[in-house]
Amino acid sequence: MIPRRMIAMAVLFFFTVGLAVAQGPRRNVGTGIPLPPIEEEEDEPRSADDQFALSIDVELVQVDVVVTDRSGNPVSGLEKEHFTVYVDDIEQKITNFSPTDSPMTVVLVIEFGDTIGYYYDDVVRPAAGFIQSLREEDWGAIIAYDMRPTILTDFTQSQQDLFGGLQRLRYPAYRELSLYDAVAFTLERMANIDGKKAMFLLSTGFDTISKISYPKTLKLAEASDTTIYSVGMAQAFRMRYADRMGGLTSLGFLQAENVLRSLANATGGSYFFPKFAGEYNGIYDLVSAQMRNQYSIGFVPVDVKQDDKLRKIKVEVPEMDVDRDGKMDKLRVRHKKGFYVIDPE
Repeated sequence: MIPRRMIAMAVLFFFTVGLAVAQGPRRNVGTGIPLPPIEEEEDEPRSADDQFALSIDVELVQVDVVVTDRSGNPVSGLEKEHFTVYVDDIEQKITNFSPTDSPMTVVLVIEFGDTIGYYYDDVVRPAAGFIQSLREEDWGAIIAYDMRPTILTDFTQSQQDLFGGLQRLRYPAYRELSLYDAVAFTLERMANIDGKKAMFLLSTGFDTISKISYPKTLKLAEASDTTIYSVGMAQAFRMRYADRMGGLTSLGFLQAENVLRSLANATGGSYFFPKFAGEYNGIYDLVSAQMRNQYSIGFVPVDVKQDDKLRKIKVEVPEMDVDRDGKMDKLRVRHKKGFYVIDPE
């Protein structure tokens, strides 16, 4: 938990935000690229007893995978045979595969505490920009938190309703922040939602009053199939006033950034620490492009220990000539960190 005096110190100055222009990725990167040859593998026969044993011991694990080039541009057009899945370094057989350009469900989780000076530029405007990036078929909701999480707009396909929820953000009233409670609350609400889903988290990363701990929140994120995209709101302030901060305060900001980074990494999402207001447009574009160019991979784990430890997932794809320059490019693969066979609680 971050000492409250760090938060109080942040109240003295908070964000001074400049202007810059950022561009998102090219959505057509990787389309129609020449893929490497595929080696067909014959399925090994499996007895009825083996199939029955698998069906009662473990469930299907579903993983959403994003493949990008080094610049973050999504690579589309891949097939099932181009993916290799490992669990704790043991290769698994992919049973379900589909590229997903389906509608998505996104919850905007917004920090709205009295520690924020220019809340319109740092909170309302970025949230409004992300709402505008949603399509008609997408679902969205808004949850704001200070001392506790509050639903401003429940799940809807109406951008007008989502903008109406933002209008409820008048003036922040409390300095206490319950980031961990808000994340856990949101993950619980999304647990029973099918399809592609994500949390767009606008936060400083500080927490002063949550009932749930950070380790517990991280475990909930690791076990979830909701992708978290974190946007840190404290970077501009930290960079501007770094020379005026004491060592303890600087450490507090670094810890807060690590919280946002860890939540995103655990779920296969991305994290951003914009220094200027103009960077938000590029963030919306990047998140939208990556979510709409995912691959859904399913497998039934074999040779996996039946305990309450996190079983680590690794997905690999081969190198390929993405930009058609005659050279093979190493691709980046992002997905959730792992899964639990048995609930650690």
